[in-house]
Amino acid sequence: MAQYTLTNTEYLVAVVTGCDTGFGAEIVDDLYQRGGYTIYATCLTSQAVDKYQAKESTRLRAIQVDVTKQDDVNRLRAQIEAECPQGVYCVFNNAGINAGGNFDLTAEDAFERVMDVNYMGIIRITKGLLPSLRAYAKSRHTLLNGQKLPRARLISVTSVAGRINVPGLGPYSASKHAAESILDTFRVELSPWEIDVSIIEPFFAKTPIMTNSFTTFEKNWKGASDHVHAMYGEAYAETARKRSQLLYEKAMPPQWVVQAAVNAIHKKNGAQTPRILVGFWYVRFLVWFLERAPEWMADGLLRMSMKSGGSWPADPFLLKDRKRD
Repeated sequence: MAQYTLTNTEYLVAVVTGCDTGFGAEIVDDLYQRGGYTIYATCLTSQAVDKYQAKESTRLRAIQVDVTKQDDVNRLRAQIEAECPQGVYCVFNNAGINAGGNFDLTAEDAFERVMDVNYMGIIRITKGLLPSLRAYAKSRHTLLNGQKLPRARLISVTSVAGRINVPGLGPYSASKHAAESILDTFRVELSPWEIDVSIIEPFFAKTPIMTNSFTTFEKNWKGASDHVHAMYGEAYAETARKRSQLLYEKAMPPQWVVQAAVNAIHKKNGAQTPRILVGFWYVRFLVWFLERAPEWMADGLLRMSMKSGGSWPADPFLLKDRKRD
């Protein structure tokens, strides 16, 4: 682990997780180019850490952290507390994965893995860095001209899937629902310390998490039992492949999410909006409608979508096999 001197108190300290690629890498780059921040970029791989360290800047401090490992989080906390006695201005939970899919095609360990990263990762990082957030928040009341400092903030990327439930995204959606639930609680519990808590909810964006989903589906389909293959049929699998590709092609630019994230970090009151939904205009309407429609109506529309889109099992009860028996 690289050793650094104390951070310059002229710069606000921001911690961003999941900075190997995607949103995290672009958010770090934007903040770094703006100046005014010392950024701790946590990465899963040593290669990503090396890439950041090659910049040789004391304002950009990369550290290898797996958010599912408590020892890694403890090491991050120790380094930050040693180097940032002024506290951390912003903790940005970005690390996340998409594992699993259709319930029949998803093993139990995939449910555990996605929850461990997307939900427990937020718990571990927030628990570890909350003392530093509180230290910064206190400085606004104890330092001369401290009130000129922006309010402390805890920001997390969840997903539109944390608001609505889409067939085929069950494990991912469940983890994002859990994350949104605990963050809603944090927003109230941390308000006495003037720590703003905000959730960024992206629609589908062209990032590695989407391209990795193609590989995940193929792995899950290949590993499924013959019984599952018979129920769903090869046409189901082919449709799933085509829909995944089409979804990626029509996904929004990742820059939309990056801009929303940077605004939440950089603007004076940027994290005082509880939820920041990022997506096309119709996504807001879809979320609004599905959250308010009665269950029978929402379920019916989703079932119609499954049937019309080719995602309905080819032979749910294997009736042909029963007739032969």
